Amino acid sequence: TSWDIVLNGGGSIDKISQVIEDDYQVIDIDLFDTSKETISDLKASKKVICYFSAGSQEGWRSDSDEFKNGDVGNALDGWPDEKWVDVKSDNVRNIMKKRIKMAAENGCTAIDPDNVDGFVSQDGFGYDKSAYVDYLRFLAQEAQTNNLAIGLKNAVDLIPEVVNFMQFAINEQCHEFRECDQYKPFTAANKAVFNIEY
Repeated sequence: TSWDIVLNGGGSIDKISQVIEDDYQVIDIDLFDTSKETISDLKASKKVICYFSAGSQEGWRSDSDEFKNGDVGNALDGWPDEKWVDVKSDNVRNIMKKRIKMAAENGCTAIDPDNVDGFVSQDGFGYDKSAYVDYLRFLAQEAQTNNLAIGLKNAVDLIPEVVNFMQFAINEQCHEFRECDQYKPFTAANKAVFNIEY
């Protein structure tokens, strides 16, 4: 399946509209920065994956103030205005429910929930990976409830536990980090692995 990803500048209709007629089958765009109308235009010829961060509070997002003090942990390395969130928090899960519902209402085909491997990056909560498997299962159930497909973003350590309830995967730089072989459970199940190399 051919694909493209356009996250930077997603708020600019000109930048997104330039790719509407491009000849590929799937596009990954920012849920918050892309209008409902643009998603509709894209869906005329493509499957539309909508990106959002499921594992962090991004200070610039419109729902950033819905996170409570106990919901946020350490800052993401290199992103001072972005903090890991507590994947066990009911409040965090309610915020993600709203985001998934927004994706469905805006016409997305699937969701790309990023930053779901805080246990690797020392998010400040000290949970083991089972907490993140449970969190992904919750996100997958919400996606299914809203008739959306869901992909695993990076988080290669979770693949064996989540491949059965994820419809695809999106990876950043598995060639550079020599981890592409870890996606064999996805390809063996005839599930797409979309790769980005920067």
